[in-house]
Amino acid sequence: MNVNPIIKSVLEPEGLPVVPGIYTGTSDKYYTFNYEDDRAIVYANDTPQIDVASIQVHLFVPIDFNYIALKKRTRSRLFGAGFSYPVITEQDEKDTKKKHIIFQCEIDGQSETEE
Repeated sequence: MNVNPIIKSVLEPEGLPVVPGIYTGTSDKYYTFNYEDDRAIVYANDTPQIDVASIQVHLFVPIDFNYIALKKRTRSRLFGAGFSYPVITEQDEKDTKKKHIIFQCEIDGQSETEE
C-alpha cells in the first residue's frame, strides 16, 4: 500500500512543502514523512489481503513560530483521511532552531501484489 499520495493530498492544502524522507528545500516550515512499519494483517489463501502502514509525519517550524493551530489542523486532516488518531510528540532542535512535531498514526488498505 502506497500512502505517499494520500499524505501529500491531505497536507498540501496547508501550503507547505510535503516530501517523503529528507526535505532539501529552503522553506522554514515543511512536512516530511516516513514509513515506521508496513505489514500484512489479513490473509486469504496464503496471500496478503489487507496491509497496515504505520506512518510518521514530521512537521518542522521555526522554534518561535506559534504552531498550535497548525498542529491541530494537521492531526485533524490525517484523522479525516482515514488514519488512526495521531499520537503527537514534540521536540526542540537547538542546532537547527526548529520545533519538530511528530505525528504517529496508522492506516490500512488493500494489499498490493509484490512484483
